[in-house]
Amino acid sequence: MDSGIGPDFMIPFGIFGGLSLLLVVAGVVILVIWAVRALPGHPLMPAPTQLQPVAVESPLDTLARRFALGEITAEEFERSRALLRGEPPTP
Repeated sequence: MDSGIGPDFMIPFGIFGGLSLLLVVAGVVILVIWAVRALPGHPLMPAPTQLQPVAVESPLDTLARRFALGEITAEEFERSRALLRGEPPTP
């Protein structure tokens, strides 16, 4: 009994069969390369960046910086500093 699979079985798919095999092999190669590069410590893998903590400026520091830059006057600085320290406002 003939199973239909013989030397001429792939002829209708000739070019497409070879091309699909080539694509599968290329996919496997790309997958292996990606997996190796994803390993930690691989020379081509970029090192994880260290996040630097952001220095939080206190309200008094912000006020002093604004005064130093000339954004507020001396009177505004004194009044705001007293308010931030919880001192009673002066008339």
